[in-house]
Amino acid sequence: MDVIVNPVRSSRTDWSPDDRLGRHRGMIHQSAGRVPFEIKPEPTSALLGVNRAHMTLAEAMSAIARRMGGTCELNSHDWD
Repeated sequence: MDVIVNPVRSSRTDWSPDDRLGRHRGMIHQSAGRVPFEIKPEPTSALLGVNRAHMTLAEAMSAIARRMGGTCELNSHDWD
């Protein structure tokens, strides 16, 4: 299943991965910590079991694509 990662408008540190059917799959959160990008799956999401800690947003998206068996693309719409 393909996933689109959308920036959360009210935040510069959160992204919302949604599948092509519009189902919310969780959140990707960026922090200033040792591992800056964390995938936080919804409790019933197909993302449960995915490696949660990643050094880049691209790595997190690759992990989502592998887990979902499809592509994971960043919505490049300008949200400003």
